[in-house]
Amino acid sequence: MNIIRMFRQFQYFEEYQKKLADLVGKDEAQRIVSEALVLITVGGNDFVNNYFLVPFSARSRQFNLPDYVRYLISEYRKLLVRLYDLGARKVLVTGTGPLGCVPAELAMRSPSGQCATELQQAAALYNPQLVEMVNGLNSQLGANIFIAANTQQQTSDFISNPGAYGFTTSKIACCGQGPYNGLGLCTQLSNLCSNRNEYVFWDAFHPSERANGIIVDMILNGSTNYMNPMNLNAFLALDTKTKT
Repeated sequence: MNIIRMFRQFQYFEEYQKKLADLVGKDEAQRIVSEALVLITVGGNDFVNNYFLVPFSARSRQFNLPDYVRYLISEYRKLLVRLYDLGARKVLVTGTGPLGCVPAELAMRSPSGQCATELQQAAALYNPQLVEMVNGLNSQLGANIFIAANTQQQTSDFISNPGAYGFTTSKIACCGQGPYNGLGLCTQLSNLCSNRNEYVFWDAFHPSERANGIIVDMILNGSTNYMNPMNLNAFLALDTKTKT
């Protein structure tokens, strides 16, 4: 799988700013970047496709789980500082969802249909430390540059009680195959549900459009149970000029 590494993404961000400055001037380019909303998501694949990918993975031999979480948070902090140095002043930071509850993990790790304990433990350790790190970084910078979305908490509500949100299931994916439709990719040969709005998950890993809509509403309007230090609407109302 071809991915764009973080250092390369930052290089592209720098190149964009140089091209923008050539078009509109340096001061205007800095203003545009400072008022732009930047979204960064780190963590899920570091657990699912690294630490827990195979038994006795290289990372799991190198770190126990609490130490690995602390390592990821320290690396995430470096990325956020780099974004700040590159001029970002409105950054939405997200963590991991309920890793052990996605259909793929149920299919591979949980014949009973219960969320996979180790992956849930990873998310439960990671997300609160992410919020703590973001709040600490804002305090150090003297301004609310970053807001953190506790995506595990946001999704755990309708995973544990799907009926309260109008879903019929939070275990079976709309599109897939195997147990819980959790194996492989969604293809033309896959099982396909008749009404995707009734499903929390579209495929083995990703929430459905309707579930994502609920998550977005929590990001925009949610309480500090879901967003720290404030929700996105309040964050965007802040004056960028105060964020030096």
